[in-house]
Amino acid sequence: MDRTEIAIEVLRDLALDSSRLVTERQRAIDALTLFQTSALDALEYVKRKTDLAVLKERADLYINRIKSGTITNLSG
Repeated sequence: MDRTEIAIEVLRDLALDSSRLVTERQRAIDALTLFQTSALDALEYVKRKTDLAVLKERADLYINRIKSGTITNLSG
């Protein structure tokens, strides 16, 4: 497993960690966008497994933006 895969897995797990604050979980989802198409599987997993609608919506938004080619990070 390379560093990118590890980073994506860690961020995915943070997004799903119900012991963390919602804002922390949102930031983990935001950070996944840095990996663009490489993070699609993780974002789709978060969307399926998360316990909060706000996180499902955020993951879905980024999935759609990545698939459409829209720039998703703030530096874009």
